[in-house]
Amino acid sequence: MASSNAMTMMKSSQQQVMMMKKRKRKKEQQLSLGELKTLGEQLLSSRSHINNLPRLLNFIKHPREDFHPAYALESLLSLQSFFTPLLLDLSASRSRSSISSSDASTTTAAHLIYSTWLRSKFDDFLQSLFSISTSALSDPTLREVVLETIMEFVKVANAGNFHSSIFHRFLHAIVHSTLGVGDILLELLASKYFKYIDVRYFTYISLEKIARTLEPEDSADDKGATSESAAGNRSRASMEVCIRIIYHLLSRIPPLEVSVVESNYEMWSCVGSCYSSSSCYSSPV
Repeated sequence: MASSNAMTMMKSSQQQVMMMKKRKRKKEQQLSLGELKTLGEQLLSSRSHINNLPRLLNFIKHPREDFHPAYALESLLSLQSFFTPLLLDLSASRSRSSISSSDASTTTAAHLIYSTWLRSKFDDFLQSLFSISTSALSDPTLREVVLETIMEFVKVANAGNFHSSIFHRFLHAIVHSTLGVGDILLELLASKYFKYIDVRYFTYISLEKIARTLEPEDSADDKGATSESAAGNRSRASMEVCIRIIYHLLSRIPPLEVSVVESNYEMWSCVGSCYSSSSCYSSPV
């Protein structure tokens, strides 16, 4: 009897939570673009409006039934402006959990929790950007803006060095998507960014790592396995799509100009920062 009452109460509680979420989403749907812009301005003006962050993130979650490109773009612009100045701190927050006990007194628990929470929200933001960019059904203009945002984070989120982790996650999302080789995202990535030597280098590195994960496990014990017993393994058709995307990306990387004795190659991680510095160029060996 007690167990039955507990189950009833739990079910009722879950229904209440679902109703609250529906009411919250309905309220958000009623926001105008101007009100959404105000949420972003408030977030940028004061930490007291930090609760606007998850609200703005909701508008770029993809896929969702009420997804709207104009609202997603407005949220993206506010979120990019919010996260960009915090990127170095967010990168450092990954290592703060290993702070020694002697240093723990200088770092409050509240600040550590806040930094960890911000990091998780930035990861949510990136995941939404990856999802929008790799969806052929998304608005083409929005996808181009999203690509530029991702590559901007790749450039500035690692203290002037190429952020290979973000770029690897992006390429992983592309390879495991259902995009065709003629998709606009692949064309924009190749035409706008493959001229940079560091983008080329990390494209080679990341695609090699991704390709290794596609190798089927065909040990002797698995030869007689049925499709049901091999649940979770990538189907042959899906693997071929991934391989086709990898091959297409590699084929779009320009070859090195080996015939030129001295050539300078521009680096994406230095554009707009140390563009005139000799350290921002790489000569072929």
